[in-house]
Amino acid sequence: MNALSKDIAGLGVHEKLQLVEDLWDSIAEEAMPPMSDEIYDELCRRAAWADAHPGQGQSLEQIAHGLGVRL
Repeated sequence: MNALSKDIAGLGVHEKLQLVEDLWDSIAEEAMPPMSDEIYDELCRRAAWADAHPGQGQSLEQIAHGLGVRL
């Protein structure tokens, strides 16, 4: 067991959960590239359409099936 593993093993449950949350947040920040205004506007447009037309969109599974793709 390396030193980091020993340090983590010595933490309490709440401290471990906080560590996981902090790690997850740092991964999310690194993994998400900046979003352009155009992409943001398109996502807002699509969200507004979905809100105005409940039940008319397709699920990811339906789209994949229509494309012949297995998820």
